[in-house]
Amino acid sequence: MWRIMVKIPLINGCDQLQSAGRCRALPRSTIMRSYLPVLATLVVFSCNAVAADRPNLLLILTDNESPSLLGAYGNREIRTPHIDQLAAEGMLFTRAFATSGVCSPARATLLTGLIPSRTGVHNGLPARFAVPDYSAIEEFRNLPQTLADAGYVTALVGKHHLGAHEKPQLGFSFWATFSGGHTESFVDQVVVDNGRSFHVSELKEHVTDFWTRRAVDFIGTQKKEKPFFLMLSYNGPYVLPPTVLDPPDTRHAAWYEAHPPRPVGEPAHPYLETFARAFPDNIPLRGGNVGKAAIRALDDPRAMINVASEVSMVDDGVGRVLAALDAAGLARDTLVVFLSDQGSAWGQHGLWGNSSWGTPYPAFNANMQIPLIIRHPGRIAPGKRSDHTVNEYDLLPTLLDYLGLADRAVANTPGRSHAALLRGGTAEPEQPVFFEYITTRAIQTRQWKYIKRFLAEPNELYDLASDPGETHNLVADPARSAVVTDLDRQLTVFFERYADPQWDVWRGGTAKATLVYGNRNKRFAEHFPDWTPPVTRKGEAFRDSGPPEL
Repeated sequence: MWRIMVKIPLINGCDQLQSAGRCRALPRSTIMRSYLPVLATLVVFSCNAVAADRPNLLLILTDNESPSLLGAYGNREIRTPHIDQLAAEGMLFTRAFATSGVCSPARATLLTGLIPSRTGVHNGLPARFAVPDYSAIEEFRNLPQTLADAGYVTALVGKHHLGAHEKPQLGFSFWATFSGGHTESFVDQVVVDNGRSFHVSELKEHVTDFWTRRAVDFIGTQKKEKPFFLMLSYNGPYVLPPTVLDPPDTRHAAWYEAHPPRPVGEPAHPYLETFARAFPDNIPLRGGNVGKAAIRALDDPRAMINVASEVSMVDDGVGRVLAALDAAGLARDTLVVFLSDQGSAWGQHGLWGNSSWGTPYPAFNANMQIPLIIRHPGRIAPGKRSDHTVNEYDLLPTLLDYLGLADRAVANTPGRSHAALLRGGTAEPEQPVFFEYITTRAIQTRQWKYIKRFLAEPNELYDLASDPGETHNLVADPARSAVVTDLDRQLTVFFERYADPQWDVWRGGTAKATLVYGNRNKRFAEHFPDWTPPVTRKGEAFRDSGPPEL
């Protein structure tokens, strides 16, 4: 911490000379005009010096990536050498969980520390908005704005999916992103790079490589005088139709065609079959009925080849970005956080995709669990594995604390700082994790997972100690009724404490994104006579009437 001591003459302008009779008193206004510019300069210098002492933050976020796809988490068929090396140099969390099962609400939680029923972001936001500069979380303290206010240079490279994309939002100054959140193509993505819109196909570049290159460009411009925050948000591996059933088209495809990862091999779950029946075959999406496409992905060899290829493409990018930190001499000054917005099934339970790909919405660990790896050379001991339970809503308080900004704490968050654990100290007492996605809510402890649903959909209870695969639903077992009662009570208390009634759809609130899957708009309206449809700010309803972006 820098301390600047400045001796300023007494307000009459004379100090010791006055007592000797050799000074004429100056007017107060003259003194203030003389010294205020000096003081202002010193204050700015002091603030910049304090900011420069803080570590940089590189937040690498992937899309729909299960930890089971990574070598560091035990996968022996998909090649991820750079992410594995990152884990070897830092701390890997084996029990990290998403707060929601879909991109926009999960990302809103990551950046605000608030649950979806507090932010109002319950589903994937569409690509177009009634308000051209719409931002779904602008009313909340968020990570990029907080760091910008603390003197950080801020950059977003990659997927945003929290509002309009044409101009920088949320305190970001460097801005390269794309519209919405759905990935129609990795080789023909339309991107916006600091005001210029174009197809990456013009560059003959896979979009993952484009994001990586722009991140490397940003790192190359950074100086040690000011810290930076770079959010590198890949839209890979994605793993969803239609891209997952396209002909494989990456530099890794040939290797995986020769060494195809084995599919899980489970038959389609009734939740996925019901989801597929809800879609018309002529839906205006490339590939048509995405539910039926997800069922095909369970057995189509192209699916796992594409998943593995895109995972390895992201891994390549991670390696290049970490090498750029080394080349710039910034590696030891940079806290690196690697995680995914949410998990995604790739055959587990006969499901394919994130929590939106099922009716009712699934909340298995395949959907909820995420990778989380954190590295800071010289500060975080290498090669550590923690089985401490953490949730996405813990990330913001943890990062602010670690970066020396704990005084910027966020109100109404269930999140807790785990900075002490990163520094080698004692972990906070473990608490259950909570999850929500529109009509599905869940609480998970070490032993139990209880899934509660709204609008007459089925509940579930799993004994994770004896059934870690979540295959035997015990919710109707009379011997478990006390467990259900207790977990149900905890779930209710949690949402009563942390939800905002305006955005709590279980209590008649509305949302900032459409809830059209399964005709839920109509069902909410039937349940709550005064219910209003999803809105943007200023009460303007979405003009876009299509399905939410995944």
